[in-house]
Amino acid sequence: MSERKTKTLTTPSGVVAELKEYISAGEFLDATESKDDAEVPKSELAKRLVAIAVVSLNGSKENIPNALRELPLADYLFLSKEVAKLTNADFTEAKTSQ
Repeated sequence: MSERKTKTLTTPSGVVAELKEYISAGEFLDATESKDDAEVPKSELAKRLVAIAVVSLNGSKENIPNALRELPLADYLFLSKEVAKLTNADFTEAKTSQ
């Protein structure tokens, strides 16, 4: 598989964020997996998915989870909404042409 495409967004405070164009099935399954077979809390799942989707902040790929925690809340919420778009797909069954 070729290298995954990314897109660049600018947050409300001007931070340039690079996001993956999509979250893979494996990444999603890993993010939803819990140690004790309990359901992952929505807030934890959201945090995991944002950390998976964000490739860089202002060109830095170092320690993304901590960098996300240091963002202004408005920027983090902006990125969370963008990541939610990656996971809010239409899961209706594909139609076959006859």
